[in-house]
Amino acid sequence: MMGLWKYYWMLLLAVPIAGYSQAVRPVSSGIVRGEVKDKNSGLPLTGALVLVVNDTLRQQTGTDGRYEIKGVPTGYNTLYVDAEGYSGVLTESFLVTTSAPTLVNVELEKRMVTVGEVVVSASPFRPTTESPVSMRRIGTEEIDLTPGANRDISKVVQSAPGVLSVPTANRNDVLVRGGGANENRYYLDGIEIPVLNHFAVQGGSGGNASLVNPELLKSVNFYTGAFPAQFSNGLSSVMDMQMRSGNPDRFHGKLILGASDVGLNVDTPISSNGKTTLTGSFRRSYLQMLFKVLKLPFLPTYNDYQFKVNSKLSDRDELYVIGLGSFDKNRLNLSMKDPEEDRKYILGYLPENNQISYVFGAGYLHSFTGGRLQVTASRDYLKNQLCKYENNDEALPKTLDIDSREGNYRVRAAVSLWDLNGFRLQAGVGGGTGSYRNETFRQVYTAEGSQEDRSSSRFTVGRYEFFATLSRDFFRERLSVLAGLRADGMTYSDLTSNPFRQLSPRVSLSYKLFRKWRLSASVARYHQEPSYTTMGYNGNLIPGYNQKEGLRYMAVNQYIAGVNFSPTPQSDFKLEGFYKQYSRLPVSLLDSLPVSTGDFADYIVGDVPAKSVGKGRAYGGEFSYRNLNLYNTVVNLAYTFFVSQVNKMDGELRPTSHYLSSSWNVGHIFNVSAIHKFGANWTVGAKWYLSGGVPYTPYDETLSSFTSAWDARRRPYPDNTRYNGMKMPVYHQLDLRIDKVWYFNKWRLGFYLDIQNLYNYKAAGQEILMPEIGADGQYVPDPNKPGYYKMQHIAHDIGGTILPTLGITIEM
Repeated sequence: MMGLWKYYWMLLLAVPIAGYSQAVRPVSSGIVRGEVKDKNSGLPLTGALVLVVNDTLRQQTGTDGRYEIKGVPTGYNTLYVDAEGYSGVLTESFLVTTSAPTLVNVELEKRMVTVGEVVVSASPFRPTTESPVSMRRIGTEEIDLTPGANRDISKVVQSAPGVLSVPTANRNDVLVRGGGANENRYYLDGIEIPVLNHFAVQGGSGGNASLVNPELLKSVNFYTGAFPAQFSNGLSSVMDMQMRSGNPDRFHGKLILGASDVGLNVDTPISSNGKTTLTGSFRRSYLQMLFKVLKLPFLPTYNDYQFKVNSKLSDRDELYVIGLGSFDKNRLNLSMKDPEEDRKYILGYLPENNQISYVFGAGYLHSFTGGRLQVTASRDYLKNQLCKYENNDEALPKTLDIDSREGNYRVRAAVSLWDLNGFRLQAGVGGGTGSYRNETFRQVYTAEGSQEDRSSSRFTVGRYEFFATLSRDFFRERLSVLAGLRADGMTYSDLTSNPFRQLSPRVSLSYKLFRKWRLSASVARYHQEPSYTTMGYNGNLIPGYNQKEGLRYMAVNQYIAGVNFSPTPQSDFKLEGFYKQYSRLPVSLLDSLPVSTGDFADYIVGDVPAKSVGKGRAYGGEFSYRNLNLYNTVVNLAYTFFVSQVNKMDGELRPTSHYLSSSWNVGHIFNVSAIHKFGANWTVGAKWYLSGGVPYTPYDETLSSFTSAWDARRRPYPDNTRYNGMKMPVYHQLDLRIDKVWYFNKWRLGFYLDIQNLYNYKAAGQEILMPEIGADGQYVPDPNKPGYYKMQHIAHDIGGTILPTLGITIEM
């Protein structure tokens, strides 16, 4: 590892030298242009005032609603936009460069204006009527510069209140307010993205790195409650990502060379009048080379692409097409000589993996006086193949062979009416089809002994949904109230086909106590369909059991209340409490535990016989502080206390009043980050993160040492009589990020150094339990217990690795 550090520091010194050796003189300003529209009608606003925050630059829009501001300082900026009779808006941060003009379009909403009083809601923390609580806006600056995130949107949101990052998993699981990783929904320009990460865990979430390129994102709205009704219900969070449109003026490209991957971004007009544009990217990793040098037991490679074609048909009509996809493969590093025991353990159970995913979708937007229509249609697909040979020898029989494919066609239409005698209405319908195909063979061990579990499943379902919300402001807009309803159904079985069994009502309100203080609350019920892996299981572990007879939509009741204090437009204090009441959770008929509580080493979740009878709860409180410009520093602080539990099941598979800890019930989460902008385009950021100990289940050492049991799983078996009865130590780490950029005429050069776990914190985790391995490479039998292996305990640390990443960017 020290040898690698030598090359990082050599590169770190070489980049500034290369930058200053250029014969061209650096420049420090760029151009911002865009359009200001009336949100209700979609028509351009004449005479709107556009100001660059913390600068004297300003411009008024022309008769076509357009503006252009020259001489804007390079780096991250925000705009304040206002017009007579409208509420002012402070935009999210955006990046200004010399390589091409930056496009920032703004919509203003009409507000009630009384004599002597001007109503302004300029803050980027401004709540919406539909989501007055538990919503976080994330701008370009946070996405690009969050320490430890390495421009990964899944890691960026792990800095938000209520979000747990599991230190033992090395995965991008998003665990929100005591909920599981499979309880989240992701959208890109209104189109659902079922797979967010490379090497995704089918039936769950996670993965090693986000396949969404944050360089192409304009903003992200992250909801941990009070979900907008147009989004298919998750139980814990919704991430709504918006892509930038392409540059309408000229071609713009960017090359990113990082320690783990290389990428190319393009941004260009594709019509002569600039009304049709393209933005896109392609990335390829070379992690397998780095991992081979580090003698890690697996060699992953991933590729991804992303694009958006946007066409302005008229002032009121817009059409766009998006695409997002990946091809991932993971191979075992069998060429290692004399690997350490923990490497041998991983090589013993980990399969090789190929995974392909994609989403293609189109959207149409039409604005009319008083409202807007949005129609989207998409196709998404996931192919997941896993294979494992006995002793990793292809000449021997397979112990695992999975070929699983799932795909969906989706269509949705929604209309928003913003001026119905003071009321606002949003309503829509949607539908589609989903298909699943699975061929599985695996060796398992049950109470009946070692056996082969074979599953062959194919089915198609139809889906349908409708939703509506009605909202209004009262008392001169001090009080906002919303009531809504959503219903979902699918043709999987009689238990899921009636949408009135999955009614999801919601009510939210927000009251402005004083000019800078606001009280808000939300009460809602949400439903989520079981995963394809659970719906599609039809193996032979429980002969004669029909999965369709026991599965229903999962459900949660959410109660949230909070108070906000915003001393300035760019700062916000927030205190929120939440209670989540789960029901209809799928419970495994093999161990009477919810299928979503599998350990973090699983590569498929939910492929077991199950019944929707589980219950659980999660509750807690959050405090957060954000300031987007505290003495030239972006500051984020968040503390969360929570409890996450599931009801223990009795012998008849009925919930009891006794609670068990969930696998992510850590109790406390704290993180604080600061990103400071120095002179000469240097930026330095640091983030410190702390979480309580992760629960774990002790091993059943007797069962694990039994030869037939070990040979079937190649991992120790948990003792579920002590389910999550132990906890790992408290975990904390410090991440650091340094950015430096040089701006030249028509291009820029930048570098960044991102270091995770800077002070190399590590703590003792759950030990690895595995058989001893003899000189011949075979497991050693226990001489005192025929039919059993001689077991060993191997120390296993959480943390203990410094992860530096250095990257170079060239943009022109």
